[in-house]
Amino acid sequence: MLNTETIQSLIDSGEGYNVEFKVRVPSKVRELTEEICAFANADGGYLLIGVDDNGQVVDTNLENDKRSAIQGSISEISPALHCELYSVNLVNKTVWVIDVPSGKDKPYIFSGSIYVREGANSQKLRTAEEMRSFFQECNKIFFDHIPCHCLPRMERQRTVQRCSSASNLNESFRTLLQDVFFSREQTKSIL
Repeated sequence: MLNTETIQSLIDSGEGYNVEFKVRVPSKVRELTEEICAFANADGGYLLIGVDDNGQVVDTNLENDKRSAIQGSISEISPALHCELYSVNLVNKTVWVIDVPSGKDKPYIFSGSIYVREGANSQKLRTAEEMRSFFQECNKIFFDHIPCHCLPRMERQRTVQRCSSASNLNESFRTLLQDVFFSREQTKSIL
């Protein structure tokens, strides 16, 4: 839990790779969760609710139902991610902090997509190439054209088909899964 001096320092430094300001919780809580997912896929970060884009503390109150909605939405991130949500009093105004750790089980996925930080913005990875690059940056997967031989061929085919039919995966992520299990030539013959 950050102390008031550290939070004030974050505000004074402005938004950036590890800090995002929100005046209030957006009507679509998922917008916050996309930011949280991006922080987890980066070096972690702080989402400060009750601060405008100019760094002015505007005071905000999060009712219990809003806090529950935020926690419920965070629970949709896979793999599971634990974030701290707490309030801090700055100059007699309340700022809510969502403290997001750097994930140790990257990539973190929300609603079938991977979100990452690029500078002071969160971006959804849209292409297989962007995802491949992300995995390589995380030192998680090195597979360019190397098929996975750890599973028998029939099991690999079933895994790719099962993952590819999941309704919550976008097309780029399906392509990436196929690349992980087979070379491109083998994948074309399966699907």
